Amino acid sequence: MECFAIFRPYGRRSCQIYTSLIGKKNMAQIKKQKIPWNHNYAYKHWISEKVGNRNSILDVGCGDGTLALYLRTTDNDILGIDVSDLCIQKANEKNPYSNVSFVRTAFEDFQASSERFDVIIFVASIHHMDMGNAIDKAKKLLAKKGVLIIVGLAKPTSLFDWIVELARVLPSKMVSAIKKNTTSEELNIDVSYDLPTMDEVRQIGRERLCGYSLRYGLHYRYLLTWENN
Repeated sequence: MECFAIFRPYGRRSCQIYTSLIGKKNMAQIKKQKIPWNHNYAYKHWISEKVGNRNSILDVGCGDGTLALYLRTTDNDILGIDVSDLCIQKANEKNPYSNVSFVRTAFEDFQASSERFDVIIFVASIHHMDMGNAIDKAKKLLAKKGVLIIVGLAKPTSLFDWIVELARVLPSKMVSAIKKNTTSEELNIDVSYDLPTMDEVRQIGRERLCGYSLRYGLHYRYLLTWENN
């Protein structure tokens, strides 16, 4: 199922829900941090809504750990994995929490214990790997009622895709200028522009993720969620 919801990730309700989840003390600590804004971190509120009060979280392609640390509460456990030595080093350097950990490994090589995760997140990372195989593995690692969250990039295919692509150029540029967008390249995070098409994303969703939700995001991203019922 698809819906057109470009501006959903910026709602005030998202902030209120997140504040109630982590508490005012944690929110105050996070506000003090100078976190570079970019087109991936823009979806932190939307992701936190989807995570809710679930406890065990796997962040695939965690980069420098910014999202994992943002999602951290006193009640959850978060594991971030990434193939980049530099990213994992940065993540570990700024991580003061015992319930957040970062490990250097590719998702394809990741060996989980008998534990299953309540949430598995891919933010601008799943296009670095075979998407179908990655989703199949994520499904095996998800607990019952667990949620798969993907903030992904894909090339437009249909006429409607192209209309959306053009419609979000100006608002995205305006928001990026106001927020002072910091690119992944500037953060020394590996990037890839070998992207799937939106038709390929839809096909994988239909074939592997029965009942999945897919929508467009403002900053040239699609937002996909699926619950393991």
